[in-house]
Amino acid sequence: MRSVEVSTRIDATAIAAVLDLIAHAEVVDGYRPASDQFMIDLHHDSNRDVIRARVLDSGSTVAYAQAALSAGRWSMESIVHPDHREHLADTLRPLLDAVTQAIRSRTTAAALELSWLVFAPSKQHTDVAANMNLLAHRRLYQMYRSLPTNVTFDVTTRPFEPGVDDLDWLRVNQRAFEWNPDQGSWTHESLRARIAEPWFDADGFLIHERDGRMAGFCWTKVHVLSPSPLGEIYVIAVDPDFHGLGLGRALTLAGLDHLARRGITMGMLFVDADNTAAVNLYDSLGFSVHRTDCLYQGTLVRGHNRGTT
Repeated sequence: MRSVEVSTRIDATAIAAVLDLIAHAEVVDGYRPASDQFMIDLHHDSNRDVIRARVLDSGSTVAYAQAALSAGRWSMESIVHPDHREHLADTLRPLLDAVTQAIRSRTTAAALELSWLVFAPSKQHTDVAANMNLLAHRRLYQMYRSLPTNVTFDVTTRPFEPGVDDLDWLRVNQRAFEWNPDQGSWTHESLRARIAEPWFDADGFLIHERDGRMAGFCWTKVHVLSPSPLGEIYVIAVDPDFHGLGLGRALTLAGLDHLARRGITMGMLFVDADNTAAVNLYDSLGFSVHRTDCLYQGTLVRGHNRGTT
């Protein structure tokens, strides 16, 4: 017997069930089907408004969705157990309907912006999104290349200093990602949450300075995977005042060199598919597309549960 359970908080038993669901999916899919922000919101109470929904089948969690309010709009992710994907839409529709109904019940606004991040979406995901009036808004490439690069570069960096560099980094991040509200709207809380994560390594958070200012950065992350770890260019940006100097390329190579010196043999990053300049840069550095994710986006209108296709 299936049921959908919706709540704003989640207890330790439910968290364990969701983590088990994520682990099963990761084994089958080869990647963790959840973003860092998703994991932070799952584990910790914060100032973010979070809605959670589980599909229970005979008491077992077979699907989970989580939506959080940030910068005036809702962002949602979902996971379905690999054994329950044959009729994926039949599981996703009631799950996502429960989330959107809960979102509507928490506001008097006539319309709400909603995005849904899906890793490696299938046609069924796209059909479910269309049924909710959500259209493909951004496509994200996950790109890989082997390490070391054996490419020379010339840029001076130093490690990030938590508590000292926070304000300058937030300023550069906001200026560099003004076009991307997901990244550009990071706050002190967003930054502190990442610094508190077990994977954080200040030595791998490379800062480049020019004219007495933070001009750019390359923040790396190591994923502890089997059979070997994976090194990620987690966030990289150059302050717009320093564009045109080749810093993006140099900082990318500096980050990959740092990972290689740690013994990492495979590097990875995410980039917007329509960011032609960045995709061309990474292609020139030997990266190739490994996976494509999609961010569906649309407007929820009060009184309407689903759109029509």
